[in-house]
Amino acid sequence: MINVLEFLKTYFSLLASAIQVLFSLFITVVLLGAIISIVEKIDFWDAQYFSFITALTIGYGDVTPHTLLGKVMSILLGIIGMIFIGIMVAAAIKSIEKVSLEKR
Repeated sequence: MINVLEFLKTYFSLLASAIQVLFSLFITVVLLGAIISIVEKIDFWDAQYFSFITALTIGYGDVTPHTLLGKVMSILLGIIGMIFIGIMVAAAIKSIEKVSLEKR
């Protein structure tokens, strides 16, 4: 059994080392949402909602792009989201490894 507090300490320490990348990806999602708002002629906040739902690979389908540029940006959002989530998962796995190895 791993120590949860030690895991969280290690996890957030690893995320802190990747904060610039994570922040850049977050800002890119917001900016793409703003562009989608203009391209698709939809409300800014609906476009932000769409942007984050797409980046998180949830994809409810209640807001969808209709233009070619909107569809291309949706694909880009999905890729950015996979990178973002990949970093989060990698940090969690590395944290579990570190805490498990320290326990031995």
